[in-house]
Amino acid sequence: MALRWKERAFGNPEESDYLSPVNILIVEPSKIYQLALEKIFAPYATYIFVSQSGEEAKNIYLSVSIDLVCLSFYLADMDGIEFVSTLRKLKWGETLPVLMITSKEIQNAPIKSMHDGVTEVFRKNDLSSLEKYLMTYAQYARQHAGLSGNILLIDNDRQQAKAICDFFKHTQLKFVHFTSAEEAANMARAAEFDLVITNVVLSGPMSGMALIREIRAINETMCRVPILAISAAINVSQKIELLRAGANDSVVKPLLLEELSVRVKNLLQNKKLFDTVELQKKQLREMAFRDPLTGMYNRHLLLDSANRALEESYRHGYPVSIMVIDLDHFKKVNDTFGHATGDFVLQAVAELLMRMVRGNDTAVRFGGEEFIILLPHCDGEAAIAKAQSLRLQIGKLMPASIAVTASIGVSQTPVKGRINYDALFAAADEAVYAAKMSGRNCVVFREPVIG
Repeated sequence: MALRWKERAFGNPEESDYLSPVNILIVEPSKIYQLALEKIFAPYATYIFVSQSGEEAKNIYLSVSIDLVCLSFYLADMDGIEFVSTLRKLKWGETLPVLMITSKEIQNAPIKSMHDGVTEVFRKNDLSSLEKYLMTYAQYARQHAGLSGNILLIDNDRQQAKAICDFFKHTQLKFVHFTSAEEAANMARAAEFDLVITNVVLSGPMSGMALIREIRAINETMCRVPILAISAAINVSQKIELLRAGANDSVVKPLLLEELSVRVKNLLQNKKLFDTVELQKKQLREMAFRDPLTGMYNRHLLLDSANRALEESYRHGYPVSIMVIDLDHFKKVNDTFGHATGDFVLQAVAELLMRMVRGNDTAVRFGGEEFIILLPHCDGEAAIAKAQSLRLQIGKLMPASIAVTASIGVSQTPVKGRINYDALFAAADEAVYAAKMSGRNCVVFREPVIG
């Protein structure tokens, strides 16, 4: 037996903290191909064991932990298929990846080899395909290294549940186990999970199938959480019903824990990717609705917020008010002190507005030196008082030691009759124009026109 120690080169040294050692067994009678295969496997292996015969390779497998086997179709003492048959009967051998390298040109050799237990077959005259396989192997290891998550496990078979938890105890996955669907459903309502694993047959009035439907109906978050179903025997109709209920995957008992591990990791990885996409979509939406200078919402968000606020106000019978705030003589600030100082003034005013608004108010930079605040559950009298307070606060700001004042127009939805946002805004805009004409630095109220 020859042993070569090789340091893995998965690409990122930090990944070594998460990746387990990878021990590779090469069974190849030809010294030339041994060296060629070692060179291919070196970037992906921690230890490489090399053997010429099947018997020696079997002894190596029984003495050390092997993660992947690569062997020739012909060995020194037996053919490769015979060795694979022996390997599959050994402990952990059933799930071990076995790659066969062959120069056989028989048309159906690869198909027959795979039927006989080989994982994948590669030609000796095309070892680049083997390299592509290993790249995928390494990429999978990278993607699943350090996967973390909270898993809700529902299984009334306590022995099976313990075996699952023990199998993953050295990972960053945390399991919460329940034996009944009812308890699990209550937990799913109270906490967030990254994966649900449930037995289809459960003791109690609620089955695993019913639990899946229950979880999917909790909220949007739990509707997206992947669900893996476990069943003693899944017939075609049950498999279809599981998918229809909301299961993402299923596995048949008795459990093969290595298979369960791959399915769990795949589901968690897919959720991780989905969560990343959702976060990016949310960030892009925020960018689209945010003013880059002040961080306030912009006019694109205002119309949607205003329409929803008005619909709610008419449904529940409460007033909605609006303020249009226009900074006085702002062009003079830009002309005298420069646009950088003007931007600083806008940022200072925006910060004040966002600090003073309530949680259900919507404050936006409408454009230039104009701001709008939408005030649900606020009548005109209260809005005027808020506007006066805001006007005084703006006057005290003195950003960059510059005196700043504002003219504010206020309007409110009528007590009787309905108006749309355009009519409400038009009244407040007319009010701010009147404030400008009245000498600026004041608050003016206008009733909207009901048409």
